[in-house]
Amino acid sequence: MLDFLLPDTRPALPRPVLSVASAGLCCAVGYNLDAAACAIAASMDHFQHSEFIGRNGEPIIVARLDGENVWGQDRLASWIGHAVRDALRHLPDPQQHAMPMLWLAPSPERHGLQADWYKATFNQAMQEFGLPVHPLSAIIPQGRAGLASALEQIGQWLARHPLDRAMLIGADTYLDAASINHYLASERLLADDNSDGFIPGEAAAAVVIERHQLPQDELDALPNRLWLYGWGKGEEAARMGGDVPNRSQGMTTAMRAALSNARVGMADLDFRLSDQNGEAWFVTDAVNALTRITPQDAAKLPVLTLADRLGEIGAATGPAMLAWLHRMRGQPDSQLYPPGELGLLHQANDNGLRSCVIAGFTPPLVA
Repeated sequence: MLDFLLPDTRPALPRPVLSVASAGLCCAVGYNLDAAACAIAASMDHFQHSEFIGRNGEPIIVARLDGENVWGQDRLASWIGHAVRDALRHLPDPQQHAMPMLWLAPSPERHGLQADWYKATFNQAMQEFGLPVHPLSAIIPQGRAGLASALEQIGQWLARHPLDRAMLIGADTYLDAASINHYLASERLLADDNSDGFIPGEAAAAVVIERHQLPQDELDALPNRLWLYGWGKGEEAARMGGDVPNRSQGMTTAMRAALSNARVGMADLDFRLSDQNGEAWFVTDAVNALTRITPQDAAKLPVLTLADRLGEIGAATGPAMLAWLHRMRGQPDSQLYPPGELGLLHQANDNGLRSCVIAGFTPPLVA
């Protein structure tokens, strides 16, 4: 049975060369990655009025798919299953590739989630879809900014064990009464009387990450891959609405660590993929960090976002970013192509955790 990831006190092994081999996505604009990517490219969303009522008596706008009259734990379990199966169907002989799965899940402090909820939700998804659970599989409840920690763990799995692949899953939902009431009381939901807020959404993303031990020429010959160059994380002391001023030191630390681990500079980047969801506080946090790192060029990078199509999807954000980039490069459709070869992906949590990942479409140089 799936359990929480325990701290590993062993010294870290050298990071292997990693790429995204396959991906799946279930979100407000599609039950699979192909449908969702086309909808995003067409600037479509599925924002709609909900049964939740705001302070002004008007329905709250949410991002969700209609069709499945299932809610709560059952709904999220179903979406995890959709995303996992979507990712597996692109692999050759997926049944022959049992792999550990790491669920990047919501932070427990967000709205009082209990340990049993995490385990029951994931195990239900695996049982309903007949998917095996590898003994290494685990839960890492670090929310939106847990992507760097999750990739580090998967890198260590693949370095320590005779495995070629592992799957990163991100799944989260804000479409429950506890979440809506919490963010409504905090005045953080987008509404007629609050333009500085986000649209709550739901999503599950699954990304198959593959380890490579090949010479450079063979790496260069692998087609349609999203390569994971490096990642980093940081801790921000400031909180939204708190007394400590936000100097963006946490995001600055995360970005510098990611660039250093990837062995690239800001001048090498072609775009950034942001988790900005409509709240100005987090936009300022990221922009200030970029200004600290590259004062003259921070504003030159094209900015890509997903929340303006999918809504706020919490812990699913990072894996959804990887899935979307993988799909953009994987099809000969110019509308789905990203604006360059190398990008910076960044995420921020309410609790101060910051994450940054450098990913690109050209294989990294083998040391």
